[in-house]
Amino acid sequence: MMKKKTWALLCLAGIIGAMALLSGMVIAIDPFQVYRLATAYAPPIDNTTQVYANAGIVRHYDYDSAIVGTSVTENFSPAQLDSLFGGRFIKLCTSAGTAYNHALLLDLAFDTHDMQRVLYGLDVYSFVGPLDKTGSEVPLYLYDKNIFNDVQYWLNRSVLGSFLPRCLRAWGQRQDDSIRDTMYNWAGKDEYGRAMLYNAVFDEPAQRFAADHHAAACTANLNTHLIPFIKEHPETQFDIFFPPYSAAEWSNMESKGTLESMLTLRGLCYDALSGYENVTIYDYSAREEWVKTIANYKDTLHYGEWINAEIAQAIASGDGAVTSRAQLDAATDLLRTWALETHAAGDWIYD
Repeated sequence: MMKKKTWALLCLAGIIGAMALLSGMVIAIDPFQVYRLATAYAPPIDNTTQVYANAGIVRHYDYDSAIVGTSVTENFSPAQLDSLFGGRFIKLCTSAGTAYNHALLLDLAFDTHDMQRVLYGLDVYSFVGPLDKTGSEVPLYLYDKNIFNDVQYWLNRSVLGSFLPRCLRAWGQRQDDSIRDTMYNWAGKDEYGRAMLYNAVFDEPAQRFAADHHAAACTANLNTHLIPFIKEHPETQFDIFFPPYSAAEWSNMESKGTLESMLTLRGLCYDALSGYENVTIYDYSAREEWVKTIANYKDTLHYGEWINAEIAQAIASGDGAVTSRAQLDAATDLLRTWALETHAAGDWIYD
C-alpha cells in the first residue's frame, strides 16, 4: 500500500513538475508577447495567429494612433499614416471582426497608451450581430487583467506544439519597424478584376427584410462598443469612414433581401456619431471611380492596397468628409441605384 501511495505521489509530482516546466517556458519565451515585447526572436504574427498576436501587439508595441477595422483595413500602411498625420500608427485589425472585436482592442489600447488618433473602418456588417459576438473564436483570457486564467495560454496545445517551436526556430531574428506595415497585410496574394465576381450573387431574394431589421442591433453595438470610447476620450480624434465595397457587394445584399436594412444603417451610424466634436465621418462607399472599377477588387468586398493608400490621403486632406445627413443620403441613393442595376443585369455592367 505504501509503495502504491508513494508511486501515486511521485506521478502527481511529475505531472505538476512537467506542467510547471511547460508553463515556465511559455511565460519566459512568450510567443504572443502577452507579457513583454519580443527582442530575441521574430514573433509569429500572421493572418492565422491574429486573435492571439493582437493581445500582445496592443499592449506592448510603441504607438499613439491606431487603425481599427476588419480585413479591408489590413492593407493600410502605418508608415504612410505616420507621414500624413504625424504620430505613430499601429494596426489593430481583426479579419471578419465585429464591433466587439474592435472594442476589445480599443479597451486595451486606451488602457496602455495615450491615444492621439483612431482611424476606424466602419463596416456595417460588424454592427449587426449580438453584443458578445466575435468574428472568430477569441482567447478572451488574454485580453483581461486576470493572470490566473492565462493557464489556458501556458498549457495551450497549439502554443506548446507549434508556436513555441516556431519562436525557437526564429531565435536571433529580430523584428524591426517594418513589421508595422507587413503585419496582416494580404496585398499581392490574389487575382483582381473579373475574378472578383466569384462570390457575386444575382438571385431573387427568398425574403426581403424590413428597413429597420438591423437597427436595434446596430444601435446597441454603437452604444456599447464604440461611442463610450468617443465620450471617454475627447482628447482623441476619431476618423470614422465607410469603406468602399464594390457595387456588386450591394447587389449581393439585394440578393439576400438585406439591401434596404443595410443601407438604413448608414444613416443610423451617421446620426449616432456625427454630433461629437472629436469625430469626423468620411464616406467612400459611393466613390464611383473606385467602386465601379472591377480591377480594384479581389472579391465583391475587398479592394486592393492602392485604395487603402488613397483613402489615407483623402482623410488627411479632408476629402470625403460628410458634413450633412443630406450628403450621406445622396450617396446612399447612388448605392441603391447601382445595386439594383447590377442585380437586374445579372452581371457586372461597369467599366
